[in-house]
Amino acid sequence: MSTNQQMNIGRKDVVWNFAGTFMRVASGLIILPIVLRTFPKDEFGLWTIFLAVGAVASLLDFGFSNAFGRNITYIFSGVKKLQTKGYNAIDKNDKAIDFSLLKSVIHAMRKYYAILGVLFLLIFLTISPFYLPHILTRNNYSGNHNTVWIAWLLYGVMVSYQLYTYYYSALLMGRGMVKQNQQAIIIGQSVRILIIYILVLFGHGIVALVIGQFLGDFITRSISYFFFYDKNLKSELKKAVVTSTNHIMKIMMPNAIRIGITSLGGFLVVRAAVPIASLYLPLDVIGSYGLTKQIIDLIVAIGSIWFGTYYPKITSFRVNNDITQLKRMYLKGKFSLLFIFLISGIGLVLFGDFALSLIKSQTQLLPVFMTSIMLLIAFLEANHAMSGNMLLTKNEVPFAKASVLSGLATVLLLFIGLKFLTLGVWVMILAPGIAQGVYQNWKWPLEVVKDIHISYKDYWINFKQFVTQFH
Repeated sequence: MSTNQQMNIGRKDVVWNFAGTFMRVASGLIILPIVLRTFPKDEFGLWTIFLAVGAVASLLDFGFSNAFGRNITYIFSGVKKLQTKGYNAIDKNDKAIDFSLLKSVIHAMRKYYAILGVLFLLIFLTISPFYLPHILTRNNYSGNHNTVWIAWLLYGVMVSYQLYTYYYSALLMGRGMVKQNQQAIIIGQSVRILIIYILVLFGHGIVALVIGQFLGDFITRSISYFFFYDKNLKSELKKAVVTSTNHIMKIMMPNAIRIGITSLGGFLVVRAAVPIASLYLPLDVIGSYGLTKQIIDLIVAIGSIWFGTYYPKITSFRVNNDITQLKRMYLKGKFSLLFIFLISGIGLVLFGDFALSLIKSQTQLLPVFMTSIMLLIAFLEANHAMSGNMLLTKNEVPFAKASVLSGLATVLLLFIGLKFLTLGVWVMILAPGIAQGVYQNWKWPLEVVKDIHISYKDYWINFKQFVTQFH
């Protein structure tokens, strides 16, 4: 099992990653026509809140999935010893995989995420009796409250399961098995779409969305497990000896905590608007914002596909100190992001409302000017996030403090705008843009330029290569 075999990522993987990412994010859009046609505005607003709760749950990971995945890549690249900060350069004469180290990391992951799943479920069940009745009562929700409660509790169990199996994707991506990871996602999301369509047509409403997502995730995780633990790997891991999982956690914890703080800040910037605004704004307004953001999130995901596909390889180039390849892949990732945003963003602004009218949607996009501003803010966020991930390949987290400060600033601006200035949906759009524009949007791209010494000539050369691919 050579390193080259594990990190042999190419254009086919980009195609699979595109398909998988599209299915993962766009499955919501594929389902949208029937949901928007059959769900009242307030029920779609409720689903937007459900999704926000799932996003909150991801914070409990606190950066460990990123740390685990990166260290899995180090191990499959030939690293023999993990470090709290930085990385050991690979001995080119000894790139064999240390299976004992790999087994120890996997055991640590399994233990950590089992605790995480139980912790979330306890928190969810404790908060639910207070939060959900407040939302339903405040909005005079006219639907069946018992059905909402069933959907809510099922959603809590589903998210707990998601957390318990959260590391499966990190294992595949860390090993460089991009195609297999995306195949699992495509199959799982296909099942999700089919189940939801059937159950919605039979009138099960929001419960249908939860059951479909639950079954889709279960199938995705099961297939991911099957792909990663192939016959050869099982044989090698069976012979390997596990070292102390506590030792592994101590190595990963410092950077994982920094990434966790960064994730908290990122959540407050990108996701806090819906939970906070749901206390002040009507469900139909939340629904329009959620629909617009869901489509923009799809654009972000598609624009980030190229960089995300090659990220394990980029990490491998880092530990091999191949600066030329790091420049090429980083710049190509930026150009891919910009190209997708320009094409998709213009399409959304010009034809979004028309497309919704064709399917007789009961929920509409935000006005064109608001949508355009959201697109600009989302692009700047995606651009600096890509730069942050580039810096992470060094196993260093320089942006934790800045991220959490941006998050706190976003929450403060949201509270002031909603409570005292009554700016409505505008504050949901502008608060994160202002908080990040002050520092993060420009700081981390600049740091990458300094780190790998990118010149104007590098931009021009790589841009020409990027454009040539489309001729």
